Amino acid sequence: MKDLWHGRFDSNEDIDLRIWQIVKPFDDVSKEYGICFVGYDTDDGIKRNQGRIGAEKGSNAIRKAIQSFPIVENLKIYDYQNLKNKVLEEAQKEYSLKISNVIKKGIFPIGLGGGHDIAFASYSGIRKAYPDKKIGIVNFDTHLDMRPYDSGATSGTSFKQILDGDKNIKYSIVGFKKQGNTKRLIDTAKNYNVLILDEEDDEKFINDELKKYLADADILYVTFCMDVFNASDAPGVSAPTIMGLDPKKGKRILRKIMDTGKVVCIDFAEVNSEYDIDSRTAKLAGSLIYDIMNNLTK
Repeated sequence: MKDLWHGRFDSNEDIDLRIWQIVKPFDDVSKEYGICFVGYDTDDGIKRNQGRIGAEKGSNAIRKAIQSFPIVENLKIYDYQNLKNKVLEEAQKEYSLKISNVIKKGIFPIGLGGGHDIAFASYSGIRKAYPDKKIGIVNFDTHLDMRPYDSGATSGTSFKQILDGDKNIKYSIVGFKKQGNTKRLIDTAKNYNVLILDEEDDEKFINDELKKYLADADILYVTFCMDVFNASDAPGVSAPTIMGLDPKKGKRILRKIMDTGKVVCIDFAEVNSEYDIDSRTAKLAGSLIYDIMNNLTK
């Protein structure tokens, strides 16, 4: 694990421990509750979607951003490492199997991307672990990612793929901006009864609408495309968003979703180190992950 995790060292006393000092490989999973990072270090889907590449380094950038955070008491931390296969279809198969394995061990998976084609891979792993459950998806994203995939999957096709293949799904998007979506994409989403919540919508309205829409979902999957956030906070993405979602607003909405106790998987996509100023995007993802870790111990 030393190739993925190393950071500031104060001592080996419990009071001084930092995350990098306690991370163990997934093979060492015990019966104690914990989280497991799963790397999706490919941007093949972004390249196919004509985006700017560089997100393949996102997984390790997020690890670096959180490695020196203090540990969260009573929470074990594991890492399933990165992909062996980087071609989109094979990467999704490999990653989905890892997600399924983590869930079946009773551990909470946190995916680190990579392109937002991680979403189809995460969903596939969740469905393997929960074949009969109704899955509610909350996508923090500027873009609907419901493009046609007649010529193959990309980072922009995941949610149409999911909805086409599975009727026991509800899909909602938080942080939507009309400037990033054509009429065809919006009409497609409406045809699938997608809950579209605009970045400008009031926070209470977003929380209330999500609560109503996802009330009948058995489990929830939350995914972040980091371009949902304002470009000054998240410059290191494939498609930066001007006047995007405020990170603090996003964090508070995420906390409300976590409070349902239904969330079984979360991932973070489109962290592009090539364009990240002072690692802001990776640090923002890391900050949200740390908040999730503290929430899980409640």
